[in-house]
Amino acid sequence: MFRRRIRTLSILAALLALLVMSGCVAADTGAAPSGDMAADEMDEMAEEGYPEEMIIGMGALPVTLVGNTVPSLQSRIFSKLLYDTLAVLNEETGAIDPVLLESMELVDDLTVRIVIKEGIAFHNGEMLTAPGLAKSFELLRDADPQKFTWSFRQLNDYESYEVIDDYTMEFTLLEPIDRWANLFANHMPLAPDHLEAVGLDGYIEEPVGTGPYKFSSWQRDSYITLERWEEYPGGVPVIEKVTFRHMPEAAVRVAALKSGEIHIAAHVPPDQIESLTADGFELYAGDSMQSMYVGINIYGRNEILNDVRVRQAMLYAVDLDGMWNTIAGGFGTKLDCQIVAPGGFGYNADVQTYPYDPEKAKALLTEAGYPEGFTITGSATTGRYFRDRTFMDALAAQWAQVGITVEMEYPESSVWLQELIDQTLPPIMNIGLNWYLADNTTSMWGPVGDSSPDPEFLEMRAAKSVIADPVAREAVVRDIAAYICDNAQALHAYTIPALYALSPGLPELSFSKSFEIFIPTE
Repeated sequence: MFRRRIRTLSILAALLALLVMSGCVAADTGAAPSGDMAADEMDEMAEEGYPEEMIIGMGALPVTLVGNTVPSLQSRIFSKLLYDTLAVLNEETGAIDPVLLESMELVDDLTVRIVIKEGIAFHNGEMLTAPGLAKSFELLRDADPQKFTWSFRQLNDYESYEVIDDYTMEFTLLEPIDRWANLFANHMPLAPDHLEAVGLDGYIEEPVGTGPYKFSSWQRDSYITLERWEEYPGGVPVIEKVTFRHMPEAAVRVAALKSGEIHIAAHVPPDQIESLTADGFELYAGDSMQSMYVGINIYGRNEILNDVRVRQAMLYAVDLDGMWNTIAGGFGTKLDCQIVAPGGFGYNADVQTYPYDPEKAKALLTEAGYPEGFTITGSATTGRYFRDRTFMDALAAQWAQVGITVEMEYPESSVWLQELIDQTLPPIMNIGLNWYLADNTTSMWGPVGDSSPDPEFLEMRAAKSVIADPVAREAVVRDIAAYICDNAQALHAYTIPALYALSPGLPELSFSKSFEIFIPTE
């Protein structure tokens, strides 16, 4: 679990160099109003104890509240308060540890056995059992949600499952694979009878989980409110209510924090840190297992971008060092032409970022038959990830210097998500790509219907999944990572930093590398 808190005075010296840097792009539009909270107001808030309701300003909110169908890792800041998972990734050891399970084991190459803890209750009083879990699996697999959600794919690696007794299940894999435990680390149990009664679309409006908070109210694209569950066996949180407010603009979040409208501002711009810390606010700065990924022709539908020389030219045209230092403020980890940071499974130290070389980029474009460049459409998210739109606009500006014009679209978050699910995004797109529970072969170049932009890549990735020996598998993963870079599948920028500004008077909160928030208990 990542738990590094930046105190008010400890980062100012380090930030001075950042603040005098000449930026390669303009800062987020709109300056934060002064509205600073007076010191006596802060002291009074701290003396009065924790707020009854903690309000968090977010760049984007989930478009569905159903566990197991929430596509974004950032949504875990909400979903892991409402839901528990069967197991969890231990960020210190890399192992997957049981949570709602007593045990899970690979009995043989194809058989997995789990034992569920007894006495686990849902918020509505239903109990977690093996027959109930099997029932919810069946309902999820048969569901046909209308929009804003993936189809349920967590069981895709398994041929079948069987209930052995009230708390024991066995699962049969399609073939031996390395990721057999991911199902249990990802799965958030749903109340089976409630799911059957309301359906998946109804569950979106009335979610029920087993986590420390239960659902209270939701207004789409406005706010989500949770209230603590007094019967949570892991201890009652010290904060009674948590509300997530939709605030796409970073300047608005900062202004709301300073005025006392919210208690926490997510995705704080680096150029606001000095002001916030000087005014007495605290900062959390953490890394994540999610990377800013710019896909280049992920569906293979654009003829210009099907030429690897064009994709390579686009990578040579980017000053990634400058963008990381100015846009990300040096937070997160700058990536080396691969999706994982050092320490991630399959990190390849021999793979390096394409050096910034506009002249080489122009030469490759000429060689490919585009001496004057070309025009292409792109899509940029806004507020979904840390400074995402700013990053994409800067990227388009750098590509313009070598003759590549990107006509950028800025869809609303829900529209963008639906286009992602439907595989209709334009040839240039960005996403915070998760390598939580994954490895260095993670890529958006996957199957597109019955075809693929790179069948050879998919064959290599499928082959590595059945290698049982982790040392041998990691060696193959490194080779595939080199292939991804050589073929310029994407621009891998940096891991998405978790920067949160907090008002005084809050409990000792912490955040994980998968954006989960941990609230202490009474």
